[in-house]
Amino acid sequence: MKPLYIDGAAGIQVDYDEPALVVTAAGKTRQLFPLARISRIIVTGPVDWSMPALFACADAGIAVVFLLSSGEVRCRWLGCFPHRQNLVQLFADFWQRADALDRYRDWLAGMERMAVRSSARRFGFADWQEADAAGLRAWIEQSLTCSWLTLPRQVSGFLLATVLHTLGQTGLDARADCLHDDRFDLAADLSGLLLWDFYPALIAWNKQSPALPEHQALAGFYEKRMPRTENLLRGLLNKWHRYLLELS
Repeated sequence: MKPLYIDGAAGIQVDYDEPALVVTAAGKTRQLFPLARISRIIVTGPVDWSMPALFACADAGIAVVFLLSSGEVRCRWLGCFPHRQNLVQLFADFWQRADALDRYRDWLAGMERMAVRSSARRFGFADWQEADAAGLRAWIEQSLTCSWLTLPRQVSGFLLATVLHTLGQTGLDARADCLHDDRFDLAADLSGLLLWDFYPALIAWNKQSPALPEHQALAGFYEKRMPRTENLLRGLLNKWHRYLLELS
């Protein structure tokens, strides 16, 4: 299965002709993308979607993340996977605890410290063990050229689609209440943790090529790092799982 990136700059329409999505643009031959071969979908900019196409993605358990042209996440469309795993109950039980939100924030803060220090170490900082999120983020923003400052937002959107797909495979899909809680956003929080691993690579790329990369080049950059990203995400989910077991 592969991700599908759709750039709305060309005025694209997406329809559904079972068993495939049909992507068309003015003056171009329509393209067919069988749902069985799609893991997740990332849409950047304005794209005209038909409701049958959206419902087909939902039924197939395919998460669709819609990004503004600036790279910010506009909305997400979650599907329901056919088979849910027992891990869902463990998550549900945790959020019934009176101190669940405090426990979650403590765990998240610990994971962020690890992610920040790992990023600082890869940058070669002598005091990487003392690095904090605010300080390192400010240094990163100063290190990227102005035109590249939008790229972390776009990468964050790509990560959100990856995380939603992986969570769906564990059973945390559109039916999971903990993905629709106003107090926290599990998918966005995990994406934020993973983004720290991309900063050293983004800055290295920026130094080699000051020109702002096109959407296709950025998607290619992201996909080349997918094995590492998936490994880090599995590690985070394993740590979260073990934490829940300790509290159960």
